[in-house]
Amino acid sequence: MNTTASPAESRDVVIERLLGDTGEPEKVLAAARRLAERAASAVAEAINQALPTSVFVEVGEVKLGRMTDAKAGKSNQAMTVAPTRLSPDGLVMTFDPQAIAILVNLMFGGEPTRDVAAIDRDLSSIELGVVSLLIQDVARAMNAQGPDGGLGVKLPAPEAITGATMKKHVFRDGPSARIVLTVSTTASRGTLTLTLPQRVLVSDRRPAEVETTAAPTTEWRSRFSDELMRSTVKLEASMPIGRMTLGELTGLEVGQVIELAENTQSNAVIAARGKTLFACEFGKLGQNYTVRIRRPFDSTEETIEGIVAG
Repeated sequence: MNTTASPAESRDVVIERLLGDTGEPEKVLAAARRLAERAASAVAEAINQALPTSVFVEVGEVKLGRMTDAKAGKSNQAMTVAPTRLSPDGLVMTFDPQAIAILVNLMFGGEPTRDVAAIDRDLSSIELGVVSLLIQDVARAMNAQGPDGGLGVKLPAPEAITGATMKKHVFRDGPSARIVLTVSTTASRGTLTLTLPQRVLVSDRRPAEVETTAAPTTEWRSRFSDELMRSTVKLEASMPIGRMTLGELTGLEVGQVIELAENTQSNAVIAARGKTLFACEFGKLGQNYTVRIRRPFDSTEETIEGIVAG
């Protein structure tokens, strides 16, 4: 049976396509600004939990537009289109080449005070993998927007796409809100752009149970195992030789022998890139010296022992 839409329904469709779900651009823009302020702090906290060095995330720009504006302008950007409980394209996340360079640099222990140049080529599988990993953190942050809202992004979010695949993606036309967040260190600045349909924004309400399923660790491992897992780091084993006053230290001379405590060999540690990993002990196997791992290193225990010792 054919049914004819009422004038009110037709009017609502036209208003939604032109202005947004409510037909009130000012209301939509105000909601977008509130979401941007909440998102900046939540995204910063989520991303920084995955990085060894913190980045700053701030609101750069908030404006209304069309969903087609979410289409990336550069082929070496990274983008994902994540479904929400209200829309199959409820949240579009786009990282520009500068932000990707910053995040990859920090993820692999780069110097945060160094100016990182924007990527000017196609993204490598590792760079795309880093973005895909952090996309999950951004999605969870957008689901935890306080008591008055949460986007309900379905987790895990799709992996990032780039290049020709990204260029071929077709967006449904409709009004959108565009939130530009700056991702920066003290020396470099990139952008993370969040684009969402206005109907999703004005319906932004935190669900009774927010999905918190993280991307399985095995996904991270499988994505990086071919290249990252073959990377090498320098291991250092060291053992304490005791305590000295500054006066005793200044009195040391070339050729002087320092006696080790009885338990010195069993209090050694293994470290990589300045981070202590394991408590261990020195030994000997035939003519070779060895280091046997005893347990994972506990920094809290070391602090307590240091306080007790003096």
